[in-house]
Amino acid sequence: MRFIKYILFLCFLTACGSAPTPTPTPTQIPTVEQTSTPIVEPTLQLGNWHDMIYHEGLGKVVLINGGPETEKNSQDPIELWTWNGISWTMLKIDENGPRWRNFASVTYDSDRDVLVMYGGLTSEHEYQDTWEWNGREWTKFPVEGPGVRESASMTYDAKNKKVLLFGGAQSGDMMNDLWEWNGSQWSQVATAGPTPRFPAGFVYDFANENVLLFGGHTFDGNTFTTFGDTWIWDGKTWIQIEVDAPSARDGARTIFNPLTNNVILFGGAEITNTVKNLNDMWEWDGSLWNQLEVESPPARVHPIMAFDANRQVIVMTGGSNGPGAILSDTWEWDGVTWTCKAGCN
Repeated sequence: MRFIKYILFLCFLTACGSAPTPTPTPTQIPTVEQTSTPIVEPTLQLGNWHDMIYHEGLGKVVLINGGPETEKNSQDPIELWTWNGISWTMLKIDENGPRWRNFASVTYDSDRDVLVMYGGLTSEHEYQDTWEWNGREWTKFPVEGPGVRESASMTYDAKNKKVLLFGGAQSGDMMNDLWEWNGSQWSQVATAGPTPRFPAGFVYDFANENVLLFGGHTFDGNTFTTFGDTWIWDGKTWIQIEVDAPSARDGARTIFNPLTNNVILFGGAEITNTVKNLNDMWEWDGSLWNQLEVESPPARVHPIMAFDANRQVIVMTGGSNGPGAILSDTWEWDGVTWTCKAGCN
């Protein structure tokens, strides 16, 4: 099954009430104590798949969580959590929203103020559904699109006002097609360009008004091949940039950093005969990669990151640093220093 294959990849990398008042007896004058059961807030438990965006309408970082596989089934709803700089809080669950799954694709459409989610899979089902979340409720769109898909890369092209979805896996086959979502329908826009892969670093570069793609991997059932190539999508054409770059890797995270007006790349894993998880940090200025000499969070593959525009920091959590080792520490980057804010050892 595709789910089992992908889990092997990950392993390879990595109610409120009050207590009753005592009843008086004929020989006792009761002392009444007002006691109550404290409200137990849910604790964030990251699953193998999680993602994160900044929702401008809410003014908050929002984490999308499939939840730990051992405690979920395919009928459980997706969880949404918000970060306030100190702790995570789970939002009220929309029972009409998407069901729990692994490896869906997520981005944020800033012009329409919605989170967009596509596809994913469980051990029982491969998804090809399109959902949007407006900060209050989920809406499902009954439209045809890229087909069943897991671990496709997704970002929002702010210049052309379209959500872009690239590559991923379709029933075991690696893909390199590029699709646009305009809020009502999907359109395929390219098949030539980067070789089939998943999941690549894929991010809109606001400074240069184009989309950057870096790295990723392919898997033929026996062998992993990682990539270290750099590509630009200018809205019409893929352009490969021949440049010194970070090492070939899978599962790095890319994000645009308004503090420096550059794209940031963090972590991932080099996969050869062994797996080396990484915590290096790079900047892309539109033409060159430059490595940053900083003290970084622990190495990990598939971390999630979002720029908190309200608090002017990059927030990072999750990812894995070994078989079954999902990390739950939360870090913030102010443009100079990483600070661990929660789940720190």
